[in-house]
Amino acid sequence: MMKVRKPLESQLRKWPRLYGLSAAVYSALQPVHLKEHFIGTKAQENRWARRHLNKSKDWNLIPHTDGEDEWVTGYWDSRDHGHRAFLLEKISAYLPFSSMLEVGCNCGPNLYLLTRKYPYVNLCGVDINPRAIEKGNELLRAEGISTVRLSVAKADDLSQFADKSFNVTFTNSLLMYIGPDKIRQVITEMLRVTRTALVLLERHCFQPQHGDPGGLGTYRYNAWERDYIALLSQFIPQEQINLSSIPEGVWSDSPRWQETGAVIEAVIK
Repeated sequence: MMKVRKPLESQLRKWPRLYGLSAAVYSALQPVHLKEHFIGTKAQENRWARRHLNKSKDWNLIPHTDGEDEWVTGYWDSRDHGHRAFLLEKISAYLPFSSMLEVGCNCGPNLYLLTRKYPYVNLCGVDINPRAIEKGNELLRAEGISTVRLSVAKADDLSQFADKSFNVTFTNSLLMYIGPDKIRQVITEMLRVTRTALVLLERHCFQPQHGDPGGLGTYRYNAWERDYIALLSQFIPQEQINLSSIPEGVWSDSPRWQETGAVIEAVIK
């Protein structure tokens, strides 16, 4: 399916209106989104908690072979992808820090890069997929890394962590799977455990739609895109929120990410 969809998508992009209509119809008819109409974000939670059971890969441009864990190791092997360096650059602006949390960490490729750069920092990651966490802890131990702790949790329930536990809490392509029914609770939980800043690498809606009140989200191209300025300003003053588009060429293998990807920083004072 992927071998057919990619060339077709490339051809459709020559006609933007037709491409937009086709993408909207394709997204709307995806089984997981149809389920979202009835059970909300729980549909995505169920999908991602079982994602390792599906033999397909998320990082199709990166060669990797690891049998039943191929989906997980695809994330591990994507450590050199350009968007990760951009994310780490934004996080590094909050030095000095002693602790960080990634919500939706998969097997921990971002945390691996961070601990290599800042070996003295206490790093934690949570993910809804138990196999990603198990495999990630194995991969980190194999690298001799002891400063990273991965555990299973949902984004709207970080109760294993006390208030203000981390200097920085960040996400990388997580909130795009959190629907309007849960996005405020997720932001509330992340702010609760954070002292200094949230750093979110997500798909931002640069032209807010009338159907997206308060930045709750518009479902486009198989994910929730939202106006994060509008959303976060409900929690902290707007002047404490910064937005940086993903630089040209950083995500050239995904036109949609190149168009809508951004790092949103919410500074807590």
